[in-house]
Amino acid sequence: MRKRHLIALVLGLMLVFAACGDTSDPTEATDAPPGTEATTTSAPETTEAPTTTTTEPQETTTTADGGEFEEGPLGAVRLGPGDPIEIRTALAISGDVAFLGIPSQRAVELAVEDYGDIMDHPVELGTPEDDLCSNDGGQSAGQAIVAQEDVVGVIATSCSGAAVAMSPLISAAGMVMISPSNTSPALTSDLQGNANS
Repeated sequence: MRKRHLIALVLGLMLVFAACGDTSDPTEATDAPPGTEATTTSAPETTEAPTTTTTEPQETTTTADGGEFEEGPLGAVRLGPGDPIEIRTALAISGDVAFLGIPSQRAVELAVEDYGDIMDHPVELGTPEDDLCSNDGGQSAGQAIVAQEDVVGVIATSCSGAAVAMSPLISAAGMVMISPSNTSPALTSDLQGNANS
């Protein structure tokens, strides 16, 4: 029961952060929750004088309660009344390592069912993708997911080899990716941006 609530909490937080847009520096590393691996790195510090650049102002969005927020550098997800929040999964649900992916897939389904709607928006999982526990499987699943522009987050992958291929696609699309079982240091960095830490 505790595991279901933890997964529901993580899923809910992921949706809230993805829906609101992140206004922090996208190059900053963040602490990942236990059992997940961060794929962002911090930019190295420089001693060069800062340059002045002109950027267009971020678009301001009005919320349902009349408040306003500025979109972050990755944009924002806009939902109409009752529109679903789209989440996808890409896990090893076939082959020799299905013992990793199938329980994770079921846990996601239970978490969504247990948590329920988020601010009157149902959460939809769509069709699960199979990461095949391989680089090719991760790339194929990632391409299928990023082609769906309404998706805000992905529970993926079961295997680090699949994540190596998938995570750049998911990150470039501005989506959040949380893995239930990746372990490779190649997917992480420390707070100074040193890879494989």
